[in-house]
Amino acid sequence: MPDERALIGRVGFGSGTMIAQGYGRVDEDAARGAVEAAYRAGVRFYDTAHFYGSGRSEAIVGEILQGRRDQVRLCTKGGVRYTDPANLLTLVRDSSYDALRRFMEESLTRLRTDHVDVYLLHQFDPALTPEQQMENLQRLKDEGLARDVGFCNFGAEASRRALATGIPTAVEYSFSLLDHRYLNELADAGARGALRITYGSFVHGLLSEDFAEDHEFEPDDWRGRSRREGRSGTSGNVFFAGDAFAANVAIARRLRAIAGSLGISLAAFVLALTVRRPYSDVALFGCRTAAEVEDGLRGLPLALDDATLARAEEILASANRPAENLLGL
Repeated sequence: MPDERALIGRVGFGSGTMIAQGYGRVDEDAARGAVEAAYRAGVRFYDTAHFYGSGRSEAIVGEILQGRRDQVRLCTKGGVRYTDPANLLTLVRDSSYDALRRFMEESLTRLRTDHVDVYLLHQFDPALTPEQQMENLQRLKDEGLARDVGFCNFGAEASRRALATGIPTAVEYSFSLLDHRYLNELADAGARGALRITYGSFVHGLLSEDFAEDHEFEPDDWRGRSRREGRSGTSGNVFFAGDAFAANVAIARRLRAIAGSLGISLAAFVLALTVRRPYSDVALFGCRTAAEVEDGLRGLPLALDDATLARAEEILASANRPAENLLGL
């Protein structure tokens, strides 16, 4: 059997979906339970961001992990905010040093700590060069506010230039069984010894929830807007827009059949497959309740035989994975 302790060390709790804008109704008590369940299950890496839930995500993570700070690694992100928190299309990017210093101070207060283990720029700021943005991060690191610094969601050229400075020691990108768009950026970071964090393991619910092809999302859920309009303000829209949603639901249904034969859920099977991939050091999984956390981790101890892996790969080979890096510069 695989070493569950080793595999759980490659799993991180992603707190975007539990409290962030754009995923429908939020239950803060359930979110607290999810963070607590992850800790009790042995998860020790927690990823959050300044603008998830306008700070509520960081506040909940800080509350639940208070007194356990030396047992966990905290990663948060800054440099972006919404002018209107109810509208995901009002995103403003600011990676100037003064702005990052304010972001950092607010994040540390909510997280109840004097430093974070990983601090990332959430998105590329077109007003500054990649080199300037890395220099601003270095200042925060020099002040002892972060141990590792880096970026999330930089495009190919910006990633190359940022890594060339030698400053970033961590990166974060979308990666899943259906999303291989950023493998080059992850490989480049890994070759330089940077920590590779990946998010979107469940493809924003496509590989964890039991959707039907005609599923109706809540009005404030960006996934429904992607289905209707083909845009959302997030690069995840390509999995929901047009014919993609129905095709991905069909793939999820076939994977769910394999998971059922193993006695686990689709989410547990997908996470078990994802952490066995060589593209990341920490694969985040997003959950909104304690039950989802417990369920998602059930596949880690399983020994997946060659026949099972081959069946999964056959199904995934039919996926129309988006190939283009959609993140711009």
